[in-house]
Amino acid sequence: MKFLASLALSAALATTAFAQSISIQAPADGTTVQAGSSITVEVIQHSSLSDLVQVALAIGMGVPNLAPAIGDTILYNGPFNPQIQNTGIPTGQGPPTASLQNFTVTIPASTPAGLMSLNVAHFDLVGAIKGPSTETVNITLNVV
Repeated sequence: MKFLASLALSAALATTAFAQSISIQAPADGTTVQAGSSITVEVIQHSSLSDLVQVALAIGMGVPNLAPAIGDTILYNGPFNPQIQNTGIPTGQGPPTASLQNFTVTIPASTPAGLMSLNVAHFDLVGAIKGPSTETVNITLNVV
């Protein structure tokens, strides 16, 4: 009986680990942004073989190398509902679609000049048993 419980737990963890991931499509890593300006953060949900239930997403800024922390400035905290988009990739050369969502956020005018980390934290439920999964991704912005 313990073997079956261990096997089920291992399968659930493997499903969670390999099921999904997000990335920041825009802005590009290293982009220069103006303090006080608005930017569009495009988050892509990569294809998954597992059933996903999106729960939430948070976008924050902070000094570089905070991962998995989100930073001391929260720019967005709320639902994540990516929509399927056609990527234009020809059939057989990659996934023809991706799920993405754009968020318009404002870089606070008080943000100090220099390198800052734009961080996105993602929370979802994965697989048939809906195991919780979290991840954090980031890029570096040059604030002027």
